[in-house]
Amino acid sequence: MMNQVAITEEIKINSDYSLQLNRWFLKPIGAWPLFSTTTKLEKIVSLILNIVCYAIVILCATPSLMQIILAEESFYLKLKTLGPVSHWFVSTVNYTALLMKSKDIRYCFEHMETDWQTIKRMEDQQTMLKNAKFGRYVAASCAIFMQGGILCFCFVTILTTETIQVGNETRVLHVLPCAVYKELVNVEESSINIFMLCFQFVAAAIANSSTVGIFSLAAVLAAHAYGQLSVVMVWITEFVNQSREQKKTNDFKEIGIIVERHLRVLK
Repeated sequence: MMNQVAITEEIKINSDYSLQLNRWFLKPIGAWPLFSTTTKLEKIVSLILNIVCYAIVILCATPSLMQIILAEESFYLKLKTLGPVSHWFVSTVNYTALLMKSKDIRYCFEHMETDWQTIKRMEDQQTMLKNAKFGRYVAASCAIFMQGGILCFCFVTILTTETIQVGNETRVLHVLPCAVYKELVNVEESSINIFMLCFQFVAAAIANSSTVGIFSLAAVLAAHAYGQLSVVMVWITEFVNQSREQKKTNDFKEIGIIVERHLRVLK
């Protein structure tokens, strides 16, 4: 009995291990699917996070979009501003896709959990765990390179300063990662300049998190599917070898189990 409890606990740990990074990426932006076990408080927090994330990205992108449309400046400067604005736009689309496909994502997670529960043999679980580790590695790499690249760009830009003359006063301001329409937001004021720096930094992190979330989901789910196919291949090989050794030709029960598992992977 104690041994069975230990095995069940280990399966639960392995299942959680395979989705741990996805949870870390998606929960802070409210994109983690809602399960039957999700509490009412968690649902409210998730909804609030959705509203806050949309609000931050939209409020941050609007002044920059107005800068492109309304400001009289060179084509090069407008094109330079278009890069971050397009990044925010695409990331908002990705975020919306995550929310709209929440039920499908939840189904995939539940499917994975069931796979871990139904695979009992230790060698099969080791195969699944090996692929889960690879999926985590790819997901972590996506997060490091994508988040690191964007945030490093913002940080390096922030370190750059410019000197402006306002009346008789000389001000040293930080350069914003993305230019804004000064008629709407007066970033020549030091306090507003600092606020916009922080605001754009947070907006970039939120926007990038949705893209990281999508890539990490693709990596983990693909790695899990590959692990399941590897298990099926092992079963088929063992079945063929046993049939040859024992000269069996009609063990339809074993064939049915293998076919059922294969169909489950293809779903």
